[in-house]
Amino acid sequence: MGTLFWYLQRLSAVVILSYVLYVAISFFVKPYNISAAIWSSDIDGISFKIFSTLFLFSMFFHGIVGLKAVEDDYLSKRTIGFVSSTLSEFSLIFRIIFRVFVAMVVLVTTYVFVLNYLV
Repeated sequence: MGTLFWYLQRLSAVVILSYVLYVAISFFVKPYNISAAIWSSDIDGISFKIFSTLFLFSMFFHGIVGLKAVEDDYLSKRTIGFVSSTLSEFSLIFRIIFRVFVAMVVLVTTYVFVLNYLV
């Protein structure tokens, strides 16, 4: 399962990079400063909406997999044991606190997006 997540994280990074490049290149190539209607027509297009949705899902997945890797690498009993053998006994508590923190960030972010964009 780890290899699949590694490949999917690399794929999500390519999606994120292509979206950022598309928006940046569009900003410099198209004459948005002349007419806001050009920017509005780009945003209202179905291809841009699909690409933006794919970008948001990729950002979410990329971040969650990255945070899981941080948890696995730095909050394990062995890794914390290098710092202090006493602290290594609390590694499970540190992992739970980290997971709760990540879950709270995801919930608050989702709430803000839903409140600002869907309502």
